[in-house]
Amino acid sequence: MRRLLPLLLLLAIPFPSVALADGCPPASCGTTSVAPPGSKLVFVFPNGRQGPLWAYDVASGHKRFVLPNGMLSADGSVFVAAIQEGRTMRFVRYDARTGHGRLLRIVRGYWNVVGISADGSRIARFEFGRRGQETVLTVDDPGRSTSVRLPGTFQLDALSRDGRRLFLVHWHRTGSYDLQQYDRATKRRSPTRLADPDEKMTGQATSAVATRDGHWQLTLYVKSNRHTFVHALDLRTGVAHCIDLPILADLTTAGALVLAPDQKTLYVAGGYAGSVATVDLSTLSVTRVTRFRAPTRYDVDLAIGPTAAVTPNGRMLAFSAGRFLWLYDTAFGTVRAEKTFRRPVIGLGFGPDGRRLLVVAQHGPAVFLDAASGRRL
Repeated sequence: MRRLLPLLLLLAIPFPSVALADGCPPASCGTTSVAPPGSKLVFVFPNGRQGPLWAYDVASGHKRFVLPNGMLSADGSVFVAAIQEGRTMRFVRYDARTGHGRLLRIVRGYWNVVGISADGSRIARFEFGRRGQETVLTVDDPGRSTSVRLPGTFQLDALSRDGRRLFLVHWHRTGSYDLQQYDRATKRRSPTRLADPDEKMTGQATSAVATRDGHWQLTLYVKSNRHTFVHALDLRTGVAHCIDLPILADLTTAGALVLAPDQKTLYVAGGYAGSVATVDLSTLSVTRVTRFRAPTRYDVDLAIGPTAAVTPNGRMLAFSAGRFLWLYDTAFGTVRAEKTFRRPVIGLGFGPDGRRLLVVAQHGPAVFLDAASGRRL
């Protein structure tokens, strides 16, 4: 059975071009910013989700600090970077609230950060051994590190919060792959289970988000017939679910994923698709689809990914696509305002009180909007 494209693509692996064409890794696509509800900062990823990271103050709109390439934890508290120095790598854990870093360890070789637990307490890194014939995955737990040597080419799809489960993608020489799990307690590998064994989930990944508690990893996929679905991987049980969306889109119009503050609701906000879908994560079902007039295809900007943010009380959702921005009332399911900017939007974040929206534009100054009306402040 044809399986899903993995979440994180290891760019150093010389995969066949057909494999690369199967989907878009959220390590280099997905939303261009993250704004944890109630946080004083908006995190912008100008070159993709593996860094660098720019942190903007939601009160002043000023850039507070910049961090090197790395990964942000799902709860937004920790950013881990791998910094190459000659033939060694320095792994640094940064406090994402202040930008202050602390050296974790220095290791020989050429390693990449490929996974981080939801709370940032564990990181996974990899390198290749035996001239690329095996993959070495190392998990750095608090106070210790353990490695597993896997024959062949693997990549990490996800890491459970407790670090016990590693969700893997096993690549074959033909360019095909199968999904597996590795249990660090039993030291056993097994196929990743589907909630519906007869489900054939195929498509191209466009965006991804993970819940702060480490329960769900959610990835938006587009099929060849333009139908869309959310691949919901339960990181606690290791079971994958498919949530079909009543939305037609392609790789350029699929939109952004953003979670409500309580992490129980997922929004699929497609500005170019002209739709907002609401997904209940307790039932894994679509509860609402709101449609609105989308920009013409001549206005689609392929160079800038979409982004979205929610107010701390969950009442308003802001999302963007290129130069366009929308304000969506989550209670009534209506678009309250639409704005157009001269430059593409790369970052969004509401202030702690939810009344002001910070908009970060590419190569331009940050501006503030009234969260209810969209009026420029």
